[in-house]
Order: sequence, then structure tokens, then C-alpha cells
Amino acid sequence: MHDHMKDMQAMRDKMMNAKTPAERQALMAEHTKTMHEGMAMMKGMKDMPMDMSKHHQMMEMCMDLMQTMMEMMMQRMPDGTMPPAGK
Repeated sequence: MHDHMKDMQAMRDKMMNAKTPAERQALMAEHTKTMHEGMAMMKGMKDMPMDMSKHHQMMEMCMDLMQTMMEMMMQRMPDGTMPPAGK
């Protein structure tokens, strides 16, 4: 899970550093693959038996994963800009 979070954050950074729409378009296949893997991981986590402290920890990681995925979706916007956090 931690490795996938790092991969998603690296992909988010690549998209943010892309200067042109063409550069972002070139990253789309990798971006889409990363998003699908994240969704599959979240679905798999629902069926894992665990105690409450482990469950709480997994929920925090899930929330981080969802935030990263939302940021990645925002990068897919045609102009590639993201609104400031909290706005």
C-alpha cells in the first residue's frame, strides 16, 4: 500500500510538472493505469478482516489515496491547473 501511494504521488508530480497539454497527454496511459490500480486496492481493502486500530490506520491510508486520486483527476482538466488547496 505504501509503495502504491508513493507511485501515485510520483505520477501526480509528473503531471504537475508537465508544461504543455501534449506532455500531459503523453503521460495519460501511465496515469490511467495508476488510477485503476488505486481503485482496485481500495476495493480489496474493504474485505480485509482486522482489529479497530488496524482498521483506523487503513482508513487513513484510504483517505490519503482518495485525496491523491482526486488531485490526479484535477490534473486531467483541459487547462491542467489545480485550484489552491482548501478552495
